[in-house]
Amino acid sequence: MNGTANNNGEFAFGAGHVDPVKAVNPGLVYEALKSDYITMMCSMGYDTNTVRLISGDNSSCPQDTKGSPKDLNYPSMTVKFEATKPFKVEFPRTVTNFGSENSTYKARVINKNSRIKVELNPDILSFKAEKEKKSFVVSVVGRGLDKELMATAYLV
Repeated sequence: MNGTANNNGEFAFGAGHVDPVKAVNPGLVYEALKSDYITMMCSMGYDTNTVRLISGDNSSCPQDTKGSPKDLNYPSMTVKFEATKPFKVEFPRTVTNFGSENSTYKARVINKNSRIKVELNPDILSFKAEKEKKSFVVSVVGRGLDKELMATAYLV
């Protein structure tokens, strides 16, 4: 299934598959540690007992957990909002260069929904070294999507 040709397709084809040839040189990688997932669960209201059941260890929620599930450093981005109200949401992300030294990546947004606007800042990331980290923010602005269950865009 082609996500760019099929609206809502990401729920039909999942996270993809591992290509062992491309895995040798993955390019940019979004890193998330176990502690990041614990913080995400805590920000969603999971209690310590539930976190421990899921993590399989003695993890607990940090006191005064701040943030939101949208802050997990993950390539997939989703947020729930009130259907009839305007919204603006920002997704901070950090990637690590596992590609070549002196690499430049330019992001492109594929958005077929006129009710949302997706912007990246910055939209070009230049790396001088392998394992160098760079951050960017994906901003999504829109107005009520009352007739649609979701709006989809792609960052490539």
